Amino acid sequence: MLEVLLGEQRPRLARRPESAVASYGDMVVDFVRACGMRLDDWQEYVLWALHDVDEKDRWAASEAGLLVSRQQGKTEILVAFDLARLFLFPMEDLRRRTVLHTAHEVKTATESFEALKSIIESQPRLEPLVDHIYSANGKEAIVLKKRRGQRLGDRVRFVARSKGSGRGFAAADIVYDEAQYLTHSQRSALSYTTTTIPNRQQLYFGTVPDDGEGEVFEGVRDRGRTGPAPRTMWMEWSPEGAEDPKLTASIDLHDPMVWAQSLPALGIRVEPETIQEQVDTATDRGELLRERFSVWPNRPEVEEVALSALDLKAWDDHKVENREHGKGAAIALALGGGGQFASIGIASQTEDGRVYVEHRHTAAGTLWLADFVAVLKKQMPDALVVLDPKNAAMVLTALGRRNVRYMAMSLDELAAAHSQFIEHVNAGRVEHRGQAEVRKSLQYATTRVIGKAGSTWEASDPRYPIAQAQVVTWALWGVFKLAANPPRDPAKVKGYA
Repeated sequence: MLEVLLGEQRPRLARRPESAVASYGDMVVDFVRACGMRLDDWQEYVLWALHDVDEKDRWAASEAGLLVSRQQGKTEILVAFDLARLFLFPMEDLRRRTVLHTAHEVKTATESFEALKSIIESQPRLEPLVDHIYSANGKEAIVLKKRRGQRLGDRVRFVARSKGSGRGFAAADIVYDEAQYLTHSQRSALSYTTTTIPNRQQLYFGTVPDDGEGEVFEGVRDRGRTGPAPRTMWMEWSPEGAEDPKLTASIDLHDPMVWAQSLPALGIRVEPETIQEQVDTATDRGELLRERFSVWPNRPEVEEVALSALDLKAWDDHKVENREHGKGAAIALALGGGGQFASIGIASQTEDGRVYVEHRHTAAGTLWLADFVAVLKKQMPDALVVLDPKNAAMVLTALGRRNVRYMAMSLDELAAAHSQFIEHVNAGRVEHRGQAEVRKSLQYATTRVIGKAGSTWEASDPRYPIAQAQVVTWALWGVFKLAANPPRDPAKVKGYA
């Protein structure tokens, strides 16, 4: 039986965005074949799905994750992706297209560069389109000749990740190879490079991380497995029950079907006898489950534990019907996921002196934010706009261009807003309309110290962003800030209207 055993060519767990109405996948697969790449069926399937588009001809998935065991062929998919994006998808406005290919180790980034370089140099139709190939260690890149009207030629850049790597590159596509090692600080440094790109995509390809690692990759996994992120693609080769912490102990590692579900390259470049030997000689079942069979269970559900001084019962007890905001309102903005999404919240005082808060909107990216706020300001011209200015330079510029005045909160003000919000919620002075996403954001938010100023919200779990907690907190602070410093009516000169 082992002699004919082949790996499954379709993932056991797969999610492709429902917004997809067409795909450039056929064109991409034909192109990489013509360039001499011979991908397995499963590799072509993943590559195809990455090029699904919605009705606006945007990539259906703004983020895409792949979980598969080592030595299966992830790198070949990424090299094919780089090749296709570089030669097939020029930016419509003649801007330079940058594909930023990152990896945890220098060696991995260099190997991908060398693979792409060798493919291009082997193709007589592609090589004349190349302006320069940079091979210096740490500066590997392939740059195309400028298209007519273009200032700079399109390029693929290869870097090993660090906290500051990738800054300064306006990348349309970011590849996170070895995503199991990706940290929030590294992702933040790179994600902001896509802020000004209207049709961007980020790829997270990796294996099961060790305990205490993989904070970013886990967030992608959870959005892909259970949603509700509409623009997340997720594909996972793992055995039945791998995601359920109650079932992992019952996975039979001697069952060839478990091997086939976990290893798409089984019988192609991975011999079944090799897997048999690894199973027979393994001394650590947990390590074998992770490393060879991609068993990565969800976090088990736990009883609700207080992660901050906020009284969630007091919050739950003050749910009210939806209300309109009148004068004295505040609008708060927060960026999340390194600029991958943004949230807006509004607060205003009620007639009895309480504060009514709500989460108004959350969406991918930040390009939409300034226009959305400008519309709100037309509806509520006296509203105070507040935000944390850290890593928000692009947003601040966009607000300025739309003549939207805002208040950039200092560390002291962020800390004051945090303590003020908790005090008012716990005292029953805050009302809301029972939005589930806000409740969950508050439930899973913990705190971190801001220098000597106090505390502010911090995410305790990558599955539950704190942006919604931030906007209702800061909006409440904005209400009291505005009440203490109300806008003055323009002075009238006697004798004039």
